Amino acid sequence: MDNMKKYTPYIFPGLVFLLVFFLVFRWFQLRNQTNDLDFSEGIEIENLSLEEQKSVLSGVGDYSTVSLDPKETEENSDAMTEEPVGGVVRYAIEDGKVRFSVIVNSVDEQYSVWLRDPDTEELSRAFDLVPGKGGLVGSAALSTELLPVEVVVSTSADKAQAVESAVLRGMIKPMAEEQN
Repeated sequence: MDNMKKYTPYIFPGLVFLLVFFLVFRWFQLRNQTNDLDFSEGIEIENLSLEEQKSVLSGVGDYSTVSLDPKETEENSDAMTEEPVGGVVRYAIEDGKVRFSVIVNSVDEQYSVWLRDPDTEELSRAFDLVPGKGGLVGSAALSTELLPVEVVVSTSADKAQAVESAVLRGMIKPMAEEQN
């Protein structure tokens, strides 16, 4: 029993030392992992306020609209109204930001919206579509420095499967390219 009393004051500091050592070890492991997400590291997707969401969704103001085209393998891709799934992106560019909303006319499935850099083909998840007026909707904002950007609506929430399970695609371009 006397031997145990000699070591008791060292048990708690020893446990604290082991915990700190473990946390530092994990920090170094995570810090040294390579990230190949150049495009997604540069994206800061902001949630819009309710007022901004309503404004973008209603199309009031100076908003541009891009049709979301069905995946290339689907038949009758030229007849957008006959497709079971269709959608649009409404966006406005102001103050160095692109405020945009994605509206899909289907409510049968869960969709995720991804942003894809057309040059590097890197993906970044933007948001999941939620039920709203006229179908599924979602809104966000990003920097104009990232334009052009492809909007990909996918049935997959997994990055590895997002492009393969894409059902709709559209491109948001800078205003100068749009007018040409």
